[in-house]
Amino acid sequence: MKKIFLATLFIIFSLFSKAVSKPNFIIIYLDDMGYSDVGLYKNEELKTPNIDKLSSEGQTWTNFYATSSVCTPSRAGLLTGRLPVRNGLYGDQIAVFFPGSNKGIPVKEVTIAEALQKDGYATGIFGKWHLGDKEEFLPTRHGFDEWFGIPYSNDMDWKVGEIDLQFLFKNPSKAQALYQEIVPAITEKIYNPMIEDWNVPLQRSKKARLNNYIDELVERPTNQNTITKRFTEETIDFIEKHGKKGKQFFAFLSHSMPHVPLFTSKEFIDKTRLGRYADVLSEIDWSVGRVLNKIKEMGIDDNTYIIFTSDNGPWLLYPGESGTAKPLRNGKGTTFEGGMRVMTIFSGPEIKSGVVEDLGSQTDFFKTIISLAKSKYTYNPEDSYDLSGTLKGKISSPRDYIPYYVGSELRAFRYNDYKIHFITAGAYGLEPIRQEHDTPILYNLKKDISEGRPIEDEKTLNEIANEAKEFLDGVTVQESILDIQFSVN
Repeated sequence: MKKIFLATLFIIFSLFSKAVSKPNFIIIYLDDMGYSDVGLYKNEELKTPNIDKLSSEGQTWTNFYATSSVCTPSRAGLLTGRLPVRNGLYGDQIAVFFPGSNKGIPVKEVTIAEALQKDGYATGIFGKWHLGDKEEFLPTRHGFDEWFGIPYSNDMDWKVGEIDLQFLFKNPSKAQALYQEIVPAITEKIYNPMIEDWNVPLQRSKKARLNNYIDELVERPTNQNTITKRFTEETIDFIEKHGKKGKQFFAFLSHSMPHVPLFTSKEFIDKTRLGRYADVLSEIDWSVGRVLNKIKEMGIDDNTYIIFTSDNGPWLLYPGESGTAKPLRNGKGTTFEGGMRVMTIFSGPEIKSGVVEDLGSQTDFFKTIISLAKSKYTYNPEDSYDLSGTLKGKISSPRDYIPYYVGSELRAFRYNDYKIHFITAGAYGLEPIRQEHDTPILYNLKKDISEGRPIEDEKTLNEIANEAKEFLDGVTVQESILDIQFSVN
């Protein structure tokens, strides 16, 4: 009788433990992926079966946005749930962090990782960081138990003759002229990449006891031919380690690809016969497959949420080496749709499969994840909305607007289906030439996704302009951290 009683208690306890078990979270984050590289508009010649499976079984959002069209502010928005203008992680002169910066993400900023860590989660990031490369700004100082990756973009740490980025920053009056002289050499390095051309460090960092840290330089320059594979395998090891212990985890797989220069492991060279960019995406698809297979193998797929997205649109400066945003207009570095709208996929327990056309932003990951985790953590970043009800098919998205910033400048604003442009400009000095519009340009994005047919509707334009003004009235712009990143402390 006693044995039967104990067995019954064990079964009840097991069922109860499973019922209250917190879910796991995996974010798969790409760098410079085009809106139509995956999902609804992708090239059918490019086979990405694992991403396609994630999309078909999960929920694909077609009106989802990064907070910026360049790396650093976009990543800051995702991790903190706050627009970069609120915390200074933007630049009006310098758009992103560069090697040797004496600045980085402020200690007062709370990341998703910190929130989950306080809730008992194991947290790990594997891949690109780009929120400061000094020790006090590394991921392990901002909520991650461990990090294996590169501190900034994979195209940094180049040198042409005696000129490198540090030399340009120390000689600002000559920087533009000198850079123009070496552009052909840098372009050649991008189109014909060699490992030794990019002296990017591969690092490992772990949080130890008593707030101590173990930081290690793994190799320099990073062997970028194997970088996608290594980031993936480190993520798999992290999932397996904590999954076996029954400990809930947050894994941030932050690929440095398909940012140029493009590299793949030898198994994927010419695999697609569609060019190097397609080969890179094919390896990323393999990476997604490894993650999906691992959580299924471990029996935790029914308790794991996966988010697949990109930090911004494709870098069109290098034709043939980038993806495509079509049917969206333009790409990275702009506030046209191709710069900030990113195809985003959610998968996990209770998520209703299908296509969602509601508005969403990467700042919304914060409250959404906290909600799905049923966390008691009470921090509420002001630019984050809880999308969990929409993911489960219960309600429409609570978000009805999107602000489009370049630096501290609000260049465009979307409200429901309509978008107005206050300022239009191409990326990196390319067409279209910067123009400030006394009368903002109005588009209906539902009818004109390509932003090719401006409409004249004074009533609607005024309504959107008023919404933008109301939004701006609630934003206090902080001093740029990026613009002073090389100033003396």
